[in-house]
Amino acid sequence: MFAIGLKRGLEGIQRFEVEKPSIQQEKQVLVRVIETGIDGTDRHVVGANRFEPPGGEDFFILGHEAVGQVEEVGPAVRNLKVGDIVVPTVRRGCGLCAPCLHNMSDYCETGLFTERGIDRHHGYFTEYFADEEDYIVKVPEGVERLAVLTEPISINEKAIAEIRHIQERLPWACAHHEHRYDKPGWTGCKSALVIGAGSLGLLGLSLLRLDGMHAYVAEVAPEESLRVKLAKDMGARYINSKVESSAEIVEITGNLDIILEAAGATRLALELIPALGKNGVYVLTGIPQKEQEVCLDGSKMLRDVVSENQVVFGSVNSNRRHFEMALEHLPSLLESFGPIFSKFITDRYPITEYKKAFEAPDKESVKAVFEVSGFEKRVEGPGEAA
Repeated sequence: MFAIGLKRGLEGIQRFEVEKPSIQQEKQVLVRVIETGIDGTDRHVVGANRFEPPGGEDFFILGHEAVGQVEEVGPAVRNLKVGDIVVPTVRRGCGLCAPCLHNMSDYCETGLFTERGIDRHHGYFTEYFADEEDYIVKVPEGVERLAVLTEPISINEKAIAEIRHIQERLPWACAHHEHRYDKPGWTGCKSALVIGAGSLGLLGLSLLRLDGMHAYVAEVAPEESLRVKLAKDMGARYINSKVESSAEIVEITGNLDIILEAAGATRLALELIPALGKNGVYVLTGIPQKEQEVCLDGSKMLRDVVSENQVVFGSVNSNRRHFEMALEHLPSLLESFGPIFSKFITDRYPITEYKKAFEAPDKESVKAVFEVSGFEKRVEGPGEAA
């Protein structure tokens, strides 16, 4: 079968032939790939042309966001059957530390984990893959057409779950009992800032707005851009961080309960820590790719964090439970933001156009997707007839 990725001794993304996988263990599942998402991590790996393939091989299959259809199951598989639409998770644990032994490899302590399509484990830019049932999640009916967004939604699910867990230290939340962080109406009387309006930031915004959070979005894009329009359509107030200084942004937002950083923009991420309100929480999910020196008043920042009981933490990857949460929320997201969500995927490429897909993306692009094969049965999606 064909695969898309990197090869030793060659520059840029390549197409090559590999052996079609087969079920080797009784709990494995063989999946035909339907669609795969392309994100900044994929582009960074290709641009850097640095990769570590498994087993000393000279090629590496990219791609860590996918939706597919089960074609074969091992004899011990219990929860999946042939024909199911599924999404695979990304990280595979080391099998040594407590987090990995508890199926929470996103907290791996040894660093010996692997990640499909990213590090030491072949990915999904190909026709088929085989994996253990534990790493494959069934997609509920009705959301198949946008299930390729599950992985980036799961990153936000984890970040927001961590925020709520940390903020359960504030059981009162406000005068309204139902606005506690451990209640369904937890967003009441709260405000948040999302830094970045790429696919990750917009999907994080959608989860916050689904719960009714008053939200701002900071991005370096003109007011008329698609990204800004999508953010506004979901009810957020837009702040152009190229025009407004960090101090001016703080003045616009006032003290915030939550900041969700989803851009990897080093300077802005650090300079906006003062926007965090008393007892607030700030989660960083973006990973900067370049070194950058930033001059800040570190003493003031530390004084504020300590004296105002603030929390600043990082969140990387996600585990199976976060994928399940993403798929649980996807029907509600489509019900609330269906026409908006259908615009998130701005670029669709047949996988044969892999080189074009990895050229410099248009500034209006939000999410790019490879179409690898087709759904066996036509699936109704937003704006589509069955």
